[in-house]
Amino acid sequence: MNATLKKIYFSLFCMGAMLLYTCRENPSPSSQNNLNQLKEPAVNKELSEGIQNTFAIEAALGTLMEIESSAHMIKLTENRDVQNLATIMVKDHGMAQTELNAIAKKENLYLPQKLNPEQQQILNQLDSLKEDQRNHFYSQLMVKEHEKAVKLFESASQAESNEALKNFASAKLPTLKHHLAESRKVFKYMQKIAGDKGDYSIDISKSGTGN
Repeated sequence: MNATLKKIYFSLFCMGAMLLYTCRENPSPSSQNNLNQLKEPAVNKELSEGIQNTFAIEAALGTLMEIESSAHMIKLTENRDVQNLATIMVKDHGMAQTELNAIAKKENLYLPQKLNPEQQQILNQLDSLKEDQRNHFYSQLMVKEHEKAVKLFESASQAESNEALKNFASAKLPTLKHHLAESRKVFKYMQKIAGDKGDYSIDISKSGTGN
């Protein structure tokens, strides 16, 4: 093979390598669109067009707030106590959300599927804080959210006209009370311990019953 042919083959090889690199670095617009679509949850028409029930709406919004704020804390906090609490919240409230969605579909009820503006503002504030402030803010938020939830579910367990929702409220009330007690425990420690990353870990018992 003469020198001229070698140069031609070498040039073709370089061009092919550059083309392959470019394809890998720049995914097709359709691929990028698919990735973007994954970030936007689909709206469930069954839940967005049903009958409005005050308890169902308030319960759904509370559940969304507890799940989303806790999911953020699992990723953001360095404190093991806070992370353990957040993990329990995501698990139990996720189970409750699934059950409430099933009831809403069967009873043809409307459920909100995202935070309201006020809740979103609170979540944004949580994200903007530094570690110690965020841990304090989150644990206090969980206390407030569960104080409201206990009152809401106690009332619904006695006075809700929809039998399925009334039974749901009665079933979830013990877990909500458990969550409130655990949230108060963590909040109390966050008030006392500044800069702690779980070195003085407290016992957070798992309810495992859903909420």
